[in-house]
Amino acid sequence: MNRTGTKEIRELFGSHLTVDLNLTENTISAYDNDIDDFLAWCRKSKIDATAVRTDKVYDYLLSLRNKGLNPATIARRLSTLKHLYKFLNGEGITKTNPCASIEGPRLMRKLPRILDQKEMERVLLLPDRSRPMGLRDSAMLEIWYACGLRVSEVRNIKIPDVLLELKLLRVMGKGRKERMVPFGKYALDAITEYLNIGRPVLAKTGSGSMLFLNNRGNGLSRMGLWKILKKYTDRCNFKFKVRPHTIRHSCATHLIEAGADVRTVMEFLGHADISTTQIYTHLDREYLREVHRSFHPRA
Repeated sequence: MNRTGTKEIRELFGSHLTVDLNLTENTISAYDNDIDDFLAWCRKSKIDATAVRTDKVYDYLLSLRNKGLNPATIARRLSTLKHLYKFLNGEGITKTNPCASIEGPRLMRKLPRILDQKEMERVLLLPDRSRPMGLRDSAMLEIWYACGLRVSEVRNIKIPDVLLELKLLRVMGKGRKERMVPFGKYALDAITEYLNIGRPVLAKTGSGSMLFLNNRGNGLSRMGLWKILKKYTDRCNFKFKVRPHTIRHSCATHLIEAGADVRTVMEFLGHADISTTQIYTHLDREYLREVHRSFHPRA
């Protein structure tokens, strides 16, 4: 390479992802893997990565398709290259951005399955609140649904994050971005009862400030959260497998169904891009179509 070698490109872009964008380690690792694959292809094809042309990027994408990679993976690889070359062009390392005019493969985005409001209520009413574990599970499910949280956000809740008097939850989301999310009376009552009665029974020396504890007094793991959710949803015999993200999808869809605007839901969920939130408007339209098919006399 003429001006900047592969190692320098990786280091510069890595610093940009870490310092400027403040991305998580997992996200940075995904970027690194995509970039390594592209740079390896450049070396094999004897192409200077700092002077690559648009047609060569197309050649790379075609090579991915020929390997049998699915459209979603190819789209992600292209997105990584767009970020990389936008950065390199801005730093003056490349004269042009070879990815600027390239559109990714059109993806038929699969709509996530959700629980309707009655199904969600069935789950929320299952924990036995006469027992410490039941109080924990009730509080966890209520705040999970009330705030539309990611599973990692649920497990990382600490006691000081729950502002009971304001009915607000401080959430540290993706990219270490903090947001304040409101919750209602049901979540407030469940968390208050758990803090007063359930958690003191579960807590041990060294439990720290984690809100949700297992029977050893430690914070719950992702797998622990998943097992708790599965225990209750299995009892409901739903027609599809409920996953941790189903709770988040259900919350967002119910907000849209009730008339919340997309921009507000975007802030509520902590999405960086409104296009991510707009999937829930599609879910809402699917719900309306189903209602029409089921009840309209001339459907």
